[in-house]
Amino acid sequence: MVGKRMEAAYDTIAVQFEARHGAMPSELRAAADRFLQQAGAGARVLDLGCGTGRDMAWLEALDAPVVGADLSTGMLARAKRRVGGLLAKMDMRTLGFQEDRFQGVWCNAAILHLPRAEAPVALAEIQRVLTPGGTLFLSVQEGTGEGWETSPYGGVERFFARYNQSEMETLLITCGFSVLERTSTSAGERRWLSFLARPDGNWGT
Repeated sequence: MVGKRMEAAYDTIAVQFEARHGAMPSELRAAADRFLQQAGAGARVLDLGCGTGRDMAWLEALDAPVVGADLSTGMLARAKRRVGGLLAKMDMRTLGFQEDRFQGVWCNAAILHLPRAEAPVALAEIQRVLTPGGTLFLSVQEGTGEGWETSPYGGVERFFARYNQSEMETLLITCGFSVLERTSTSAGERRWLSFLARPDGNWGT
C-alpha cells in the first residue's frame, strides 16, 4: 500500500521536485567523495532511490559506473535526461540484481519512505547485492514516528519514517552492517543523519 501510493506521489511531483532539488548540496558532495574512497577505484555503484538523477550524475562525474533504481516512473524519466548509466524501475525491498553485484550502494533519503517494519527488508536486499567489503552510504531524516505528511508540492502526501542516530545505527548493526562513519547535518528545518557502513557477514546469524 505504501509503495503504490508513494510511487503515485513521486510520479505527480517529479518536475517540481527536480526544480527544488537540482543542485548537489556541499555536504553530499563531501559524502560522495568519502563514499567512493571507501568503495574503491572503479567501484560499481547502485544509486538506490535515485530520484531525478542529481546524485547519480554527480557520482558519474567522479568517474563511477552507476546504475540508478527508483520506484517512480516519473522520477526516472527526469533522471534519464541527465545521467549516462542504466536506470531501472525497482522496489528497494525486492531488488532485481544478482548477489554481490555492486561495490557500493548510495541510498540517500530513500529508506525513510518505508515503514520502520520494512526497513530491515530493504537493508537485507542492499547487503545481498553488495560485494563482501562493499560500502553503503545511507541517509535519513532525524526525528520520531512515521506516517503520511502533506508535502510542499501541491499538498501531495508522502510517507516518512524518522530515526535518531542510535536507532538507525542499531538497525544497521542488527541487519549485519558495521558502521564506519556517522555524521549529522542541518538542511532547512530538518537534520539529516548519514552513515557509511560495510556488510559484516552476520545478517541472519
